[in-house]
This record gives sequence, structure tokens and C-alpha cells, in this order.
Amino acid sequence: MVLRGPWGSRGGPGAALALLRALRTRMLRQVLHRGLGTSFSRLGHFVASHPVFFASAPVLISILLGASFSRYQVEESVEHLLAPTHSLAKIERNLVDSLFPVNRSKHRLYSDLQTPGRYGRVIITSFRKANMLDQHHTDLILKISRMGQK
Repeated sequence: MVLRGPWGSRGGPGAALALLRALRTRMLRQVLHRGLGTSFSRLGHFVASHPVFFASAPVLISILLGASFSRYQVEESVEHLLAPTHSLAKIERNLVDSLFPVNRSKHRLYSDLQTPGRYGRVIITSFRKANMLDQHHTDLILKISRMGQK
């Protein structure tokens, strides 16, 4: 057998090394293929001989992991999530809530907070870059307010 390599038609040390590498790679592939084949074959036989365990174990694990969701709570207060526990903002908020309580009942309607009558809101803006607090503009706003009260 004549090996041809980079050193001529007879071959050389490079060709012999390439052949040895190819043989070593092929043998390694065969060993890995046989080893994986036998290990997966044994695993298949083990699973087939214990069907109850492998059918019920995933269900039990799912139930156990899903049961942990029952301990989670939905936090509706953004202040609780973002502010430190003993921050000055929380202390002040608790003080204000204790001094000025607000009826935040879910059963209370927004319409109960107002006196009977018709109400409307108007947002007044300027088309030009004018100051809305100028005397002329405030007079117009008060005029519109008086028209609504009639």
C-alpha cells in the first residue's frame, strides 16, 4: 500500500500520522457507540420492568412542585415592593393614614363621594406657548366655571 502525502508519492511521516489519527478516531467512535448502546439498552429494560414507578413519579413531582405555588401571594402595593421596610417614606405614610383615614371600601361607589348634581371636568390648554395663569386666561377660566354653575 502506497501512502500519498504532502512529501511525495511514497508518503512520509505526515501521512502515517494522519492514518493513525483516523484509525484512533474510528476506534473511539466504535467504543462510544457500543457503550452508549448498551447503557441505553439497560436503561430501557429497567424502565420497562418498573412501569408504575416511571408513570407515577413525574405526576408526584409535578404535584409537589405545583403545591409550592399556593404559598405565593400577589403583592398589590408597589410601595411595599420598592421601598425598604423601615424607610422614612413608609413611616410617614403610616402616620398620614392614621391621622387622616380614608374610606377605601370596595363597596363604596365613586358617585357616593360627590353631592347630587351634574359634574364635568374640563382640561384647558393653550394652543400657543402662553401662560395659563395670566390675568386674561384666568378670567376666561372663571367665566367658564360660572357658566357651568348656572
